[in-house]
Amino acid sequence: MENCYKALPVGGKLIACEPVLPEKSDESHQTGALLENDIFVMTIYTAKGKNRFEDELRQLGLSAGFSRFRPFYMDNFYTVLEFQK
Repeated sequence: MENCYKALPVGGKLIACEPVLPEKSDESHQTGALLENDIFVMTIYTAKGKNRFEDELRQLGLSAGFSRFRPFYMDNFYTVLEFQK
């Protein structure tokens, strides 16, 4: 994320589409789908990526230097994340 920040002009935006884990785990379809996907990703891929909570994504952006973070919940699975320099 730091490399993206460095490459952007002032006011530039990084747009990402990610599954965002809910803060509270419950029996909802959304929680089940996100956790099943997390298990799938861990068993199929060897990359070091992982699903995160909204606050974790916000903190990653702030630590990279972004001054603004906005999540847009699109459906039960994906969230569009906007980080602005």
